[in-house]
Amino acid sequence: MRNVILRTTSIVVGILALVPATSRSTAGIYDPPSFESSPFICPLDRSEDLTLFLEFEPGEERVRLSIPRGYFDPRLKLRDNTTREGQVLRVHGESFTPWPPEFLPKRQEGPYVGMLLTDYIPMDDLAVHHATLVRGYTATDVPELYAVESILGLETLVSDAPPFRDPETSAYSDTELYISRNSNGQITDVITCKKPGSVPYPGCRHYMESPLVDFDIDYSLKLLPHWQHMLRNARAIVSCITSNFL
Repeated sequence: MRNVILRTTSIVVGILALVPATSRSTAGIYDPPSFESSPFICPLDRSEDLTLFLEFEPGEERVRLSIPRGYFDPRLKLRDNTTREGQVLRVHGESFTPWPPEFLPKRQEGPYVGMLLTDYIPMDDLAVHHATLVRGYTATDVPELYAVESILGLETLVSDAPPFRDPETSAYSDTELYISRNSNGQITDVITCKKPGSVPYPGCRHYMESPLVDFDIDYSLKLLPHWQHMLRNARAIVSCITSNFL
């Protein structure tokens, strides 16, 4: 159930080799707000759950989702047993409980997390895809990329080639690209973040995968220091709401 949302040309690049730290430390630019993290616990009462099915390719097996109604935008009139290609949930970043509707206008200023459940290409290919976008090169003209130790236990994908500069605005790329790996060296997380000052509310998009459904979560750049908390709770909630038993 891969290759639905993003497709890229296979490119052989050196993103799996970690070299000694050479990138500037950017830890000082982050000003984490008061953030009280707590582990996500799957609710015992599922009587108010809404059942949805994700179908990524016509004719493929669908993935069943059983999601508490509070995670949905109340303006959406979703019905039980609806089939979709993806689904967005509204999440409170501290505990991954539903985001309170009364705080929706303040989501830019608080620990709001938007969570998209869908299907992506494998994480290695996704890292290459975003690296070509961040560096401003096409799939047929991408320079060699490599990872350097970076902030917060992440790695940054960089290149010796000049950074991309928009020919119309003369502005350089306003996005940073981070990755994380498991103990076997496999890329498990891909994170793209807008640089401070590039937009009024710079944010990050954090991509992950699971056996049944892939997902990404959007959160404020100020919450990047909590990316591991986001990772653990995002995986926990996906495990809670997905099922292959139709």
